Amino acid sequence: MISNNDEELNNRSKNIESLYSKYPVLEKVDKKNNGIISEQAYFKTLYADEYIKATDGSCQGILFVLEGLINIQKINQNGEQTNLYNIKEGEFCHEALSCISNFESLNITGKAIHYSEVCIIPMEIVRQYIMKDEEFLLYIYEDLHRKFNAVIENKVEMMHESLETRLIKFLISKNSKIIYTTHSELAFEVDSAREVISRRLKSIEKRGYIKLERGKIIILKDLNEVLKI
Repeated sequence: MISNNDEELNNRSKNIESLYSKYPVLEKVDKKNNGIISEQAYFKTLYADEYIKATDGSCQGILFVLEGLINIQKINQNGEQTNLYNIKEGEFCHEALSCISNFESLNITGKAIHYSEVCIIPMEIVRQYIMKDEEFLLYIYEDLHRKFNAVIENKVEMMHESLETRLIKFLISKNSKIIYTTHSELAFEVDSAREVISRRLKSIEKRGYIKLERGKIIILKDLNEVLKI
């Protein structure tokens, strides 16, 4: 019979194996430092719409995604949220740099888009071992470069499309009859102002394609028809 301790050790071993398969550079750092990451890292399961952040806003550690998708959001002084980018397995949350470098916090948090499994490496381990490793620093720069290129490509694509086209395509991409979002979030996603987005949405609503309700948009007809006009 397998004891609870044996089962916990087995699960931890599988989690560590998954971590190193998604982030091989961490395994290299671990081997160079006598297994410090394997000893100190802890793992957490997040469910859809669950947030991961210390209650006091402090940095407990650096997040690494083993499975799922985490949406990185900025929260302003009024508590309004703006979607910045998503991180999936193998990617890095660059808000962590403000914690590592003791910069002023950007007040950014993460929310699970759906079921996700993550690893958190304590901040003291990150500072003392990981951030001093040249291979890991190169990994961060490469990941940041990919995100920057994605932002540039998105901006270029937006320049050649009308606002309504960008808005319609974004709504279609959600692949749902009910889209839970705010006008502010939509404005960020399509690179516009909230007031402008509100006017465009009301125009589309008058044509019978959508119904606007507080915090959500209900799709009534095929939005692809709008793109063909």
